[in-house]
Amino acid sequence: MIALLGCMILGVFLGWKRFLPEKILANSAKIITVSIMFLLITMGLKLGLDKQTLSNLGQYGLQAFLFAITTIAFSLGAVALLEKVFLKNYKMPPEGKFEIKTDSKPHPYKMTFLIFGALFGGILLGFTVIPAGVRGFLPSLTNWALYFTLLAIGIDLGLKKMWKQFAALGHLVVIAPLGVALGSVVAGMIIGKLFGWTFWEGGAVAAGFGWYSLSGVMISELHSVALGTVAFLSNVIREIITIIITPFLAGRIGKFTLVAPGGAATMDTTLPIIAAVGPPGIAVIAFINGVILSCLVPILIPLFLG
Repeated sequence: MIALLGCMILGVFLGWKRFLPEKILANSAKIITVSIMFLLITMGLKLGLDKQTLSNLGQYGLQAFLFAITTIAFSLGAVALLEKVFLKNYKMPPEGKFEIKTDSKPHPYKMTFLIFGALFGGILLGFTVIPAGVRGFLPSLTNWALYFTLLAIGIDLGLKKMWKQFAALGHLVVIAPLGVALGSVVAGMIIGKLFGWTFWEGGAVAAGFGWYSLSGVMISELHSVALGTVAFLSNVIREIITIIITPFLAGRIGKFTLVAPGGAATMDTTLPIIAAVGPPGIAVIAFINGVILSCLVPILIPLFLG
């Protein structure tokens, strides 16, 4: 966990101080995408080489679905409770004050297609081409890819100087990510125990907070391909359910509670729909919620599985 967190902190510092060549800084988002694709290929290779895990995909899919709906329900409840207690008179910040681009991803499913393509490409290679002897090299390969990915994510956060936005919005803006984190982890521990897992295994799966590309790979590396597969699928399903239910929730629940289902994805793929159906200023809350939860993923998962 220390090495993973250290890579992200180093990246934040490098991006903040702009110590890297401008060409690298300008393409930080693309570098993150490429590194995540590589990570997912290695996860797919492990899955393709593990015939027992492949044969149990149907069971993992059911577990993932139950994880998704339970973590969403608990997140909604936790954020709603915190909002009722602490945010009765909170005024939404003026959106024009911050650089939040809700149309920055005109094709929100493009990244999803790339992610599934990389994963299933890895599975196909592992199942048909790659010899079983390669399995011994995969852990080291995945470790270095994880370090590089978190370094790149840190650089991107450092460039955006996110802490300035946190300070300007005030400490109450952490209410939403706090509620999502608590609700998701508690839900994961409960549902995981029903499956016969430990509390820590259930908590780790839930601590992906909808960031399926990174959480699935991390759990596969730190624990097992089987648990990583459940984490990947549950967080994918969480994002899909969020896209479906957000328009129905808007206006019926609190402003902060509206960002609860999306988890970490509220900073990118689910941000446009939240901004479109939510109240003025909601995009700022959604973006900050996603950033904080994304930073928690590489901290909590190793902590639970360490």
